[in-house]
Amino acid sequence: MLQKLFSCLVVAAAVSAAGSGCKIGNVINKPVIDGTPVYWPPSWTETQPAPQLDKEQSCSWIVTIPRGYYAKLIISGKTTDKDSRFQTVDSAGNLIQTTQENMDPYFFPASKFTLAVSNEGSATFAFKVVWFLLPYVGDDAGIGPSGLVVNVTSKVYAIDYHSTDDLLTLMTFPADTKNYYSLRSALVFAGEGLSNYITNLYLLYQTKKPWISSDDAITIVNFEAASSNDNLLIQSSKYLTGIGEMVELHPQANSIYNGTVNGGTLMSSLVAVTDLPMQMIDVQMKSDATVTVYYGSPDSSTLNKTYTGAQLKNALPLSFSGDVVQFVVSSGKAVFTFKS
Repeated sequence: MLQKLFSCLVVAAAVSAAGSGCKIGNVINKPVIDGTPVYWPPSWTETQPAPQLDKEQSCSWIVTIPRGYYAKLIISGKTTDKDSRFQTVDSAGNLIQTTQENMDPYFFPASKFTLAVSNEGSATFAFKVVWFLLPYVGDDAGIGPSGLVVNVTSKVYAIDYHSTDDLLTLMTFPADTKNYYSLRSALVFAGEGLSNYITNLYLLYQTKKPWISSDDAITIVNFEAASSNDNLLIQSSKYLTGIGEMVELHPQANSIYNGTVNGGTLMSSLVAVTDLPMQMIDVQMKSDATVTVYYGSPDSSTLNKTYTGAQLKNALPLSFSGDVVQFVVSSGKAVFTFKS
């Protein structure tokens, strides 16, 4: 009898999840009272496991976001076959597809985002969305030859950054290069203010390339403070002219680690943003190529020293420290070995 009752409850739960408006084209609007969450299924909360979805379903929700607000989304769920996906698309058309969600939050500006799930096999799925007022953009900062390092997820803020008559280049240095979900809360807007959304730092980091603005000003907003030490390097693009490749170096305490660049016939730059002292203990590069060390963006005011490959090899070990250290190689491949 108990076994039969348990079987009935399992079937009822599956039907409830599948029947809670799981269809294409659902629309969710912000409730009248600020901070009121919307759950799907309506009976689910974050303290519960995500309910089971029926097989072979396609469901989508368009979540509207009023002007002056942003939305926070958490998803709990997992697919079990190679063809099933969870998908979000923001107002700028940025797409994220995943197969497992552990309630690491997403953040979206106005005017909407789309959430979809398509599962061939069995899957679990639930979500929560809540709307909040945008933070006030109350500060601005200019970018000079030293560049600027921002601990981008440590607090809630919104700041305009600008460079006179020049574009801006962003490089992201997450505290954990394998788990950098905290970067989802940091969004990039073109120009001054929060009206022209571009993307978030989570997506920018996934490209493994610097991002260059289309204007001389951007606004960075972080919606949620995190305990991770995620850094953003902002540089004026004019100092990077002629550099074809820029590679992040992630120093590790009590470790030996490498950084590799290969700009071919163009210059390349290995960039470190760290508070750890670094000691270069080996280098493999062409003996007649040069490497120039800068404490900041490549500029005469930040220049430390220029070496040929042979000179650098003979000078090792060398110690470096500073908020931003760049090793600009004139051409070809170079492999640098450090310890901290």
